[in-house]
Amino acid sequence: MGSTVKNKIHILEVENNEKESIKKILENINEKKITYIKSKSYENEEILEAIDLSGPAIILNSSGSSGSPRKCIHNLENLNSSAKASGIWLEKQGFELQNCLIFNTLPLNHISGLMPLFRSSIWSCDHITISPKLIKKSNELLLFTNKIKKDRQHLITSLVPTQLKRLLSEKDGIKWLKMFDLIWIGGASISSETSRKCRLEKINLAPCYGSTETAAMVTSLKPEEFLEGLDNVGEILCDINLRISKKGLIQIKSERIGIELLQSSKTKNFKDKNGWWESSDLGEIQKLKDSLYLKFIGRIDNAFNSGGEIVFPEVIKSRLSDFILNEKIPVENFMILKIPHKEWGNKIKIIIYFNKETNKSNIEFSLKLLKKFAKNWPKHERPETWIIGKNHYNEIKKSNYIFEKK
Repeated sequence: MGSTVKNKIHILEVENNEKESIKKILENINEKKITYIKSKSYENEEILEAIDLSGPAIILNSSGSSGSPRKCIHNLENLNSSAKASGIWLEKQGFELQNCLIFNTLPLNHISGLMPLFRSSIWSCDHITISPKLIKKSNELLLFTNKIKKDRQHLITSLVPTQLKRLLSEKDGIKWLKMFDLIWIGGASISSETSRKCRLEKINLAPCYGSTETAAMVTSLKPEEFLEGLDNVGEILCDINLRISKKGLIQIKSERIGIELLQSSKTKNFKDKNGWWESSDLGEIQKLKDSLYLKFIGRIDNAFNSGGEIVFPEVIKSRLSDFILNEKIPVENFMILKIPHKEWGNKIKIIIYFNKETNKSNIEFSLKLLKKFAKNWPKHERPETWIIGKNHYNEIKKSNYIFEKK
């Protein structure tokens, strides 16, 4: 990925994993283009027109870095290397790669939604897309899967916790999950209750750990180990070196770590001079069965998981603060709080403290304005509830996410 003359960045807005977008991505790869795959919900984002980089390459928004989302660039070699590593891991368990059938339920702007394209190519197997509408109709989903499944095929998919919880709540959803030989899921995100139910139903869950920067998984737990009761995110894959820093942070060394695209259209290595990338996640390495496994402990920054995506409160704070100032909304301060949510794992609530002299009609109008503004945010960032605060600033000043009027 050496420097060349500036190449145009081709923008591809995706809703989910629609077939037309897949076709366009593959066309752009064949034409050696640089493609930024972005969610349609990021409407007002400023887009760079060109970059000092040769294609083909894919740019995704990362949620795995510290502080705020960043743009991560991967060349084809990184994505193919990731597909090869997960394929080697599967072969060691007796999977015949060409007999795999990959179900993609995730959006293409998510690394786990993009990887099925590369896995199916490297493994020489089929992959099919499952729309968000279909995955919410477990009866139709079950009928569809029974109709297309062939003998000797290994069914494989990746899910986010929100999808898994929804499927576990319905009989046909459980039947569908039980059809799979392997279901990858971000192990850091699943609750003990979800794990217990999957073990009870003998669902072949494979908790794993990875990020956009590392081109998806760097560790994965075998389904049989999960069913035996192992509680970690699995073995370190063959093309990965992994260690824990003095601060307890997970550090990764691999040829498939991407590079960061900066606002200035320049690039920056995620890795340090010795080739290590440091995550924002705390972990420990466990030695089990003569292999090294990763135990995920938690995040060091104040970001948190919501439905398989990372929420950065600082980003929301900045966005909301700008809107309040620009629209001259009579807000003295506000708080952003994480709240437990049955389906999403976590959501946010926002407590708004209006100026003391603000009357009831102004408060109601302002609140409508704020809610309307938040409707355009990505789903995982949308507040679950808005609360009008009654206490004064002094009582809440210890919060990390307080807006202060300058």
